Amino acid sequence: MELYQLKSFIAIAHEQNLTRAAGTLHISQSALSSQIKALEAELGIRLFDRRARGMGLTESGRIVLGYAHSVIESAGTLLRTAEGLRQESKTSVSIGLNTDPTFLRVSAINQRLALLHSGLNVIFHASETSNVAQRLRSGLLDLGFFYGEMKEPDIVQAVITQVRICVVIPSGLMGGGQPSSWQEIAALPWIWVDDNFPFFRVMQEKMGDYQLRPGKIATAANEQIVHELVLAGQGVAIMREDEAMSLVNRGKVVIWDKGWGSVPLCLGWREDASGKSPVRETREAISYVWKRSAEVVEGSLSDKAWA
Repeated sequence: MELYQLKSFIAIAHEQNLTRAAGTLHISQSALSSQIKALEAELGIRLFDRRARGMGLTESGRIVLGYAHSVIESAGTLLRTAEGLRQESKTSVSIGLNTDPTFLRVSAINQRLALLHSGLNVIFHASETSNVAQRLRSGLLDLGFFYGEMKEPDIVQAVITQVRICVVIPSGLMGGGQPSSWQEIAALPWIWVDDNFPFFRVMQEKMGDYQLRPGKIATAANEQIVHELVLAGQGVAIMREDEAMSLVNRGKVVIWDKGWGSVPLCLGWREDASGKSPVRETREAISYVWKRSAEVVEGSLSDKAWA
């Protein structure tokens, strides 16, 4: 006995006509007739009385009809339950990205997770360094990238790499040549992010040695805005080496000889989630991707340092 036979039986019982039932089921009349004959043969009873104007249920047919409805309904419940179980089995993990996806190796991370954990639904979110801890606590993120180090007792962090940063000067602001001192660089117009942004904390500490404050002309919300304002030649800023070198190659900026440093790029997660499989598996994938891509780039100015 097949489900399609029971559905055909129900259709004929409802239409009381073989032709109309065949049309409802989108099959031929002969195929439908064969299905009902096979079902009657298997059950060993006659389900319909064949009449000149249609088909009516026999007494046995009326009894079987109730069971047929129950079987079809149960089969539908089974399919819906299985679909729900499939959805539940596809666990999600949310990762906060504090800078551009290419730099964070998002494509490689996603490919690694898809290869090893095909049932894991990976969700990437744009996230600022300053709000990673709050988003981890609220459950909006399971893991998050951020610059600098976080002193939060409920957040676990791992250093992914040290990010090279440098001071860039738009070519149009160079004047007679590169500034020779921190006093001269501080006097130029600056594109700033936030006093607590790790890149600028490094800069403030250095300027603090000379009791200096930069001449801020604009405050940007994130690195992408800084990039655009520097590209437009509107002020000096601190950028990642990879971004800065791209602008140097285009003749848009000059990297100040004395303006080199580094900040850690970290990955954080809630301490109470450390043992959960999605978090653990994602950490392992990110660590693997970054270890494989950790290499000294030819031409890198890695010997430079803050002067």
